[in-house]
Amino acid sequence: MGATVAVRIEDAKLAEIRSISKQENRKNSEVLREALDIGLKEKKLALALEKYRKREISVGKAAELADVSISKFMDALRERNVPFNYGVKELMEDFEGLL
Repeated sequence: MGATVAVRIEDAKLAEIRSISKQENRKNSEVLREALDIGLKEKKLALALEKYRKREISVGKAAELADVSISKFMDALRERNVPFNYGVKELMEDFEGLL
């Protein structure tokens, strides 16, 4: 189980949550947990993309941070038109992670 957390939600967003819950015949809390999961995945990917764009981390580290495979991370780079920066330094960093 998890912890209970109190969060203030704008009326418009609460109405959307209730609408989705009604359409799917699910509890508000179930819809919120699912939305949070989706949002966290997107947030981790966005953070990893930004760190990679700034050349703070290698593609392998970025994929790890985003909790996706390297190929999925590379797909995200392509979809968002982020240049692929991969040299010997990045290759060595990624290779070290495999050992």
